[in-house]
Amino acid sequence: MLIRYRKTDDGKVVARALVYTAKEHEIDASKVDFDARRIVERLRENGHEAFIVGGAVRDLLLGRTPKDFDIVTDAEPSRIKRVFRNARVIGRRFRLVHVYAGPKIFEVSTFRSIAKGTVGNEYGSIDEDALRRDFTCNALYYDPIQEQLVDYVGGFKHVKARRIVPVIPLKSIFIEDPVRMIRCVKYAATTGFGVPIRTRWAIRRDAGLLAEASTSRLTEEFLKILASGKSAEILERLESFGLLRHIVPECSNFLAKDSRNREILHAALVELDGLDAAAAGRERRLSLLISHFLRPWLENLSGVIEDRPEAFQDALQQAKSFLAPLNLPRVELEAAVLVLFKKRGLSPLERPRRPGPERGRGPAERGRGGRIGGRGPASREPGAGPVEQAPSATEAEEDSSKAGEQPASSTEASKPRRRRRGPRKPGGAIEGGNLESTGRPSPSQEAKRREPKVSAPGTKSPQEGESLSRTSGAARRRRKKQRKSPDASSEGPTA
Repeated sequence: MLIRYRKTDDGKVVARALVYTAKEHEIDASKVDFDARRIVERLRENGHEAFIVGGAVRDLLLGRTPKDFDIVTDAEPSRIKRVFRNARVIGRRFRLVHVYAGPKIFEVSTFRSIAKGTVGNEYGSIDEDALRRDFTCNALYYDPIQEQLVDYVGGFKHVKARRIVPVIPLKSIFIEDPVRMIRCVKYAATTGFGVPIRTRWAIRRDAGLLAEASTSRLTEEFLKILASGKSAEILERLESFGLLRHIVPECSNFLAKDSRNREILHAALVELDGLDAAAAGRERRLSLLISHFLRPWLENLSGVIEDRPEAFQDALQQAKSFLAPLNLPRVELEAAVLVLFKKRGLSPLERPRRPGPERGRGPAERGRGGRIGGRGPASREPGAGPVEQAPSATEAEEDSSKAGEQPASSTEASKPRRRRRGPRKPGGAIEGGNLESTGRPSPSQEAKRREPKVSAPGTKSPQEGESLSRTSGAARRRRKKQRKSPDASSEGPTA
């Protein structure tokens, strides 16, 4: 074991940290991500200190393979971004840097100071950075290059003793940041560590402070709990410490209402924890995690998950009220509710088909009730009077012959009349149409309109003039020359 020393303000040399070698801490270096090691090497090459810190070191000491690797350094965010071209600075108050290595994202932060307390945002040294972390198991710094473990707060012994010990005094640790109570319960459930009795008392004493915590941070911790693989146990511990009613109040009321609700929710979360991330692949997406948590609540409500047009929106509103005040991503919440509908064999997002006209029927068969937009016999309201059927073509011919009019064919009788458009005259007639006030021509006028028109020689019918307007310019010029020739001009019209 090595010792790190530092000088005090009056010039005295004091021991500051314990440094454990590879034989002492027994961390398997092969479980350290290659890209995380490369980031530390790159920062060292540019003259900066850099270590792996946080939960990754704790998992390595427990013999686990960490999911995420957080890196801390003395370089400021702007400097880190210049060292790594594939990096992006995030955050407003606490500025961090995300370094991208393919699909993986590594969070690189700068040492923080305790000059303004443990929640300040001033840059400092590694000594100060260790004192502002919440628990000793998260305040260990691992050097993957020399394979050394640097311990400023006695965290290595606490990990071996399997105890969660706060770094910050209990009188202020949860007052400065109430979310630390949730993290303490989560670490105890995921690692199996014990929580000292004084820490448990402090959590129960300050549980009400969670109501004033940031909604975004509560949401982040809630999603981490669902993805931890120990969500059932963590939820039970949160309820026993009195924290659940300040995180998800409606869920706490749901569990307190009936013991059977507790069993149903516990079974759903146990099923969620049993999902194998490697085998399920995309099934571990966020919407699936949320759907397991929502399923007991929505299935307990009668008439929510059913086949009706408003069911999906109603279920979505119930889900939002159940998760309040958490602010989950809207897209993921909608997808979670949709998962529950699909498990029932329902597709609420599919629009219902609008009733339309019957296909395959001709105009003569449809009659008056089969027109688009009209009301046919099948769509009539119950209790209505008898339906008057449209007269057939034979009856129409007989009626017209009795009136002394020319009968129309069956096809013409079935076709709807098209009104002429034009400037109206007083009395309802249309100019140029010689129509009656009803807007329809008489049968004699209709027959006269349908008689073939014979044009005199040398004159052009409207159809011919229309065809001339559609021809090419060269053809029009050629016909114009022919009309101007002497032979064409001497030829006069014949009777």
